[in-house]
Amino acid sequence: MRSDRETHETRSATAYWVVSPGVGELRSERVPSPSPGHSILRTEFSAVSIGTERLVGLGLVPRRSWRTMQCAHMAGSFAFPVKYGYSAVGTIVEGSLAGERVFVMHPHQDIACIDDERATHLPDSIPSPRATLIPNLETALNAYWDSELQKGERSIIVGGGPLGILVAFVLAGHGHRTRVVEIDDARRAFAGSLPWIDEVVASTGVGEHVVAFHTSASASGLQTSIDATGFEGRIVELSWYGDRQVTIDLGGTFHHERKRILASQVASIATPMRGAVSHDQRMRRVLELLDTAELDRLLAPAVSFERLPQSMQGIYAGATVLGVPLVSYRHDEEPS
Repeated sequence: MRSDRETHETRSATAYWVVSPGVGELRSERVPSPSPGHSILRTEFSAVSIGTERLVGLGLVPRRSWRTMQCAHMAGSFAFPVKYGYSAVGTIVEGSLAGERVFVMHPHQDIACIDDERATHLPDSIPSPRATLIPNLETALNAYWDSELQKGERSIIVGGGPLGILVAFVLAGHGHRTRVVEIDDARRAFAGSLPWIDEVVASTGVGEHVVAFHTSASASGLQTSIDATGFEGRIVELSWYGDRQVTIDLGGTFHHERKRILASQVASIATPMRGAVSHDQRMRRVLELLDTAELDRLLAPAVSFERLPQSMQGIYAGATVLGVPLVSYRHDEEPS
C-alpha cells in the first residue's frame, strides 16, 4: 500500500519505450506532483507519426541529428532506450491548468507531468481523437506556405499517406485542385475515398505541374516530384530520411528548367510568412482547420495503449497503415 506522502507527491505512470532497434515495451515510472508552471496530464489519445517513429524505432536517426530531433518531453536517447512521440491529447487533472483539455507534444504515456507553456487548449468543437492530427496538419500548413502556390497553378502531391492527405486538405481549403500520386493500391483507394481529394493516380506525366509536394520519404517519390514539374518548378520536400542515402537524377530537365527543391520543416515558420505569423498564430489557424468533422475519416481505429508494443512491431516492419494510427488510454478510477 502506498503511503499518504507517496500518494500526494507521486503518481504511477506507464510509458512506451523503444529499448532496441524494432523492439518496444511498456515501462512503469513515477510522476511527481507538478512544480509551478507544470501540470499533470491524463492522456486520452495519442497518435503515431509513422514515418518519424519508424526511423526512431529502428535506430536510424543519424548522430549528427540527435539534438535537432529531440522533441518536447522526450526521455532517454536515440542510442536506446528512448521514449519518443509528439502527439498526446488529454485532460489536466492537477496544476494551474486543471480541468482543461489540451494537446501537448509528448511521448506515448498514460499519466505525465507537462510544461504548461507547451500545452494547447482545445475548443469543445474539436474531439480528442481528431486533435491528435495537430502536428501533421501544422506541418502541412507550413508546407503550403513554403510553396507560395498561387491560384491557377497546377500542383501535385506525391505520397498518399497521412501527411500527403493533409497537404491536400490544406490545399483544398485554400481553393486549389488536389491531385495525389500513390503507388500502393490500398492507400490509393483510401485517399480517393476522401472528399477533399479530387484525383488519385498511380503515376503522372512529366512537366505538368508548377509545384510538387513530396511526402513519400522515398528516392523514387522525390524523382517523380522532380520530373512532374516544368519550367521553374518548385519541389517542396516534406520527407525526412534519417540516415538513408537518397539517389536522384538531376540530369534531364532539372538544370535547364531551373527547378528548385525546398525542404519544408515545421519547427520554423515558412519563410514567406516569417515575421507576419507567429507560432501561436499558426496554431490558431491549425485549430480552425481542425474544426471539420470530415477529418475524422483520416483516423484509423484506435488500439489500446496496452497493445501498443505489438502494434508498433507492424509499423517498424513497414506494414501498410491506412490513416493515422491512434492509441487509446483507459484510466481506472482511483479508490477514494
